[in-house]
Order: sequence, then structure tokens, then C-alpha cells
Amino acid sequence: MTEDHRDQIPDQAFETGSDAMPRRTVFVEVTNTLAVNYITGFQRHTREMLGRLMQLDGPVRYIPVLWCSECETFRHLTTAELDAFAHFVPRPDPPRSRLATLADPLPASLKRFGRRLIRTRAATSAREEIARRRRLRNHPAAHGALRIDEWPDESWFFDLEAAWHNVPHRSELLPWLRNRGVHTAVLVADVMPFLFHDWFDAGQIRLFTSFMQAHLTYSEKFIAISECSRRDLLAVAEAEGVQRRLEVPIITMGANFKRADADLARPPEAPPGRYILSVATVEPRKNHDLLIRAYDTLRDEIDDLSVVFVGKAGWMTDELQDRMRSHPDHGGRFRWLDKVDDTLLNALFRHAYLAVQPAFYEGYGTPVIEALGNGVPTLSSSGGSLPEAGGTYAEYFDPVDLDELVALIRRAYRDHAHYEAMRATLVDYRPPTWELGAAGIAEAFALD
Repeated sequence: MTEDHRDQIPDQAFETGSDAMPRRTVFVEVTNTLAVNYITGFQRHTREMLGRLMQLDGPVRYIPVLWCSECETFRHLTTAELDAFAHFVPRPDPPRSRLATLADPLPASLKRFGRRLIRTRAATSAREEIARRRRLRNHPAAHGALRIDEWPDESWFFDLEAAWHNVPHRSELLPWLRNRGVHTAVLVADVMPFLFHDWFDAGQIRLFTSFMQAHLTYSEKFIAISECSRRDLLAVAEAEGVQRRLEVPIITMGANFKRADADLARPPEAPPGRYILSVATVEPRKNHDLLIRAYDTLRDEIDDLSVVFVGKAGWMTDELQDRMRSHPDHGGRFRWLDKVDDTLLNALFRHAYLAVQPAFYEGYGTPVIEALGNGVPTLSSSGGSLPEAGGTYAEYFDPVDLDELVALIRRAYRDHAHYEAMRATLVDYRPPTWELGAAGIAEAFALD
């Protein structure tokens, strides 16, 4: 290995043997977290939580790893990858193909048919083979020194990120790890694909079911992020015929962030007037439709009411996305921002009049906590764990009751005394910290 290659590899990759390793090592996969070009939801949770776990002193060490298809095993991160993990910088979008540009005017139903066509087994196999050959050509020789070929005694593999799409699938990986003496654990954000089939396509349901069934079969530790998630996990375990008793501690997810500076200028991306801010990926369970209908109900009644949706485009929402982009107020009082960094999000929170979280169901509710932490009066659905996230600081509505949401928004805009009382209650609000969440995970992995 050349010195140039050696400089690309973190020192931890060369620490082998019993003297270098502590009594217990927890390997945490970050393949998905590093691959995606956004930092929302579990990508943020993984970075924040693991970053703090790696800083803890004690008998347990936490090491991020990647699955290397060419090596056919996990490997340590290079120094550059560790830096990318710690300091997220969005990559520019790749150039759009001519085919994608031509597809823009097509109706959503035809786009879906085209996607199904290119997902056939033959097409998928051909794409995967082409990608595999390209990766082999570009595979750095230095990665050989990063391979994890021997797993230290008392080591664990922890699924902290949203890994149900990851390769290898857990039905193959977990027994492979067990045969090498590695214990396995998983953080359970939710089990929604088991419970709500209408919100996911058949492929997602199949992948998640396989993922969770594998963990229920092989894993020894389960950690939930809310009482709601814990309760749902235990119900699924019982339905799946799991005989053993699962001990499922609950940790808090954090929301460490700097409250938006009072002097932060109103960003040009913000709509005019007193705007509602709603932060969520555009996917079925997020229930954007309810807030859109509430806005449409009130837009003529409240002249300075506007709304901004922040979140990337998700799945099974082509019609909704078309509807949002073609809304008569789009670009004015109605805006959808699908690429927002932390600086812009902070500015949007700073100048938001109201935050609304209309989701049918959440396993936790980070956008509620971020809004409250920024001092923004918040209306939240009562779905899933959202009341756990907002506590007594938010006001709640039934996620299927348009009239209830409309009434709450109207009161916040029309009743100044009530609105100021909502703001006043947030003065003493303290969001949970990532340090507290990391301490909960550390306790779960403490030496027996």
C-alpha cells in the first residue's frame, strides 16, 4: 500500500488484536446514510446519534462501517468518508438524461408504468451487472486494508440507520454474522409497513417484512424510539409468533440544534405573509392533503395566510406532487421546497408564524420538536407518537378531521391573545438532546 493510500484510511482501521480492541465493539452500518444526498429523517438521526456514541469513553466502542460489494464484507470508512459522515454537504444533482426531460410532461400514470417496466427482473439484472462491472473498475485497492475479516470477541452489529433497503438483506446478513460470533441489534423507529399497507408499495412491504422478521429471529437487542414504537413492535412480535420475551428499552431521539438567530433575515424562499411551515417528506402517511385542503378553505378568508412545505419527494404520491406543483398559488402564497439545507431551514423556522404536522402516524416526531425548540407555535396530528413528541406544548387535531384543523388554524390567526399564549408557553421548552439518546443506547449496550 502506498503512503497516498495510507493517508486515506483512518487509524481505527489498523487497530487489530485484543490489545487494540476494547472488550466490546459495536459496528454500525452507515452505507445508506452516506449514499443519499439529503440529511432528513433517519439520515440525520444516524449522523447525530452515532457521532455522539463515537465520542463516549468507556468499555464499549462504536465504529461506523460500510458494506463493500466488491470485498463481500464490511469495511472501515476512509478518512474522507468519516469527514463526509461528520460534515454533510449536499452534492449537486447529476445532469438529467434526455429521456427524463422528455418524460416531464407525461401523466403520472404513464410515468408509473414506465418505472414498472424498467424494474422487470431482466432489466434489473442487466443494470446491476453493468453497475457491478463499473464498481470493480473503480474499486480502490486501498479498501483491502479496510476489510473486516475477523470480528473481535463480544462484538455487535447494530442497525441504527434505516437499513431495510440495504444489501445484503438481513435475512442473509444476520445469520452470516451469527455464524461469525457477532451479536446483532436494531433500533426500531416504527413498524408501519406491517400495520399500514396502503402507505407503502408491495416492494417496500416485502423488504421491510423480511428485514424485521430477520431481526425478530436473530437479534438479541431491540431499542425503540418511543412508547408507541415499542408497543407496536411487541404486537408485531406476538403476531409473528415470537416466543421469547423481548426487552425493549426506549430512548429519546435528539433535537440538538441552535435556535434560529433572532437577526436571521427572512429568506427569499419564504412565501409572503404569515406562513405555516410544514416539514415532511412527501409520502402517503405524511397527510399533506389535509393541510392543502385547510389552506384552500382559509386562503380567501385570511388574506395574509400562506404555507410552505419542506421535504423531498417520496413514493406513491405522483398525483399529489403534480397537484402541489400546479396549485394556483404555487410560487406565491403556496410553496414546496424539496431541497433545503440547515441554514435555510433555520431561517424558515425563524420567520414561521405557525408549524403544522398533519401526519397520520409517526414513530417519533422530530419536526414537532424542532418547531417547538425554535419557539414556533405548533399544531400536530394526534397520530402515533406525535403526542409524545409535543407533550403539552402543542395543540392536537385528528388527522382525518379537516374541520378540526381549520378551526385551530383560524384561531391561531384570528385570536391574537390565544396565539401569544401559545408562544409564551414555549419560553421554557427544552428539546431532548442527542446526548441523552446516545446515553440510552450506551446503557443498552453496557457490559452484562
